[in-house]
Amino acid sequence: MNFVYFTIFGLIVFLCSLIGYKNFRSTTLYALAIGGAVNANFFHAGNYPINCFGLPFGIDSLIYTLFVFCVVVMLLKENKKSAYLLAFSGIIAIMFSALMQLISSLLSVGSSEYVWNTFFTFVISCIASVIALFVMIETINKIKHKFNNYWAMLIGILIAIIIDSALYYPLAALINGAPENILSLVLTSFIGKAIALLFSLLTLYFINKYEAKHLNKNNNQQ
Repeated sequence: MNFVYFTIFGLIVFLCSLIGYKNFRSTTLYALAIGGAVNANFFHAGNYPINCFGLPFGIDSLIYTLFVFCVVVMLLKENKKSAYLLAFSGIIAIMFSALMQLISSLLSVGSSEYVWNTFFTFVISCIASVIALFVMIETINKIKHKFNNYWAMLIGILIAIIIDSALYYPLAALINGAPENILSLVLTSFIGKAIALLFSLLTLYFINKYEAKHLNKNNNQQ
């Protein structure tokens, strides 16, 4: 049953991008992207495991993919500059959150290996995201005219999540040590991201339908 709830949650957060899309597209995407980027570093399977079929899932796989989805939408619907602004807004938010957590921990409990390891894990998340999103944006910007939006989004999200995971998990393991269930964590992360990828394509379909409907309406009025 947890897997059903997990899936429903994922669908809901992606469909939130449709709220106010006509008049507040950028605002909505910024809110979701920054929220997804920051909270993915807190609500992962290591801290908040969701038991599905005996495996530890985490909502981070859904909401981090939501962050990437918002960047891709901005790239496809606006331009490369807008996509970079959104991407780096999310990454700066991660770093700011990491600094706030570090300062709060130092003032509260003092310096410790755990406190600094947590901070550097956030730094690794930022570095992995910077590289993954840079490669993704540059690649999709070059090929988006050769593919329809669905293929561009599929390729873009796959590029971002594969590069991010390939960098984040090994580097985080060097700092924190690899947990005993590391293979399960990686497996469930990719399963969650695969589900989120499907929701990304579904949401893009609704966005395209919405834009086509209003375009036809405006043409008829003219």
